[in-house]
Amino acid sequence: MSAPTKQEMLENVENAINARMTGGAVQSYSIGGRNLQYISLSELMSLRDKLRQETASGNTRTTYVEFGEPV
Repeated sequence: MSAPTKQEMLENVENAINARMTGGAVQSYSIGGRNLQYISLSELMSLRDKLRQETASGNTRTTYVEFGEPV
């Protein structure tokens, strides 16, 4: 299975925000003494904004090294 694209990640984050805003998801819950906490709404929104910028700029790759012309 391949890693999701930035566009797929953006769609997932937007779905999570929509679910949280419409009451379809909770931020945290506790069952039998075990606590589970999801990413906060503000963190989801920051991640969404970052992914939007990256997909809009076409920045889907990370360049680690660049080779120039030999001297």
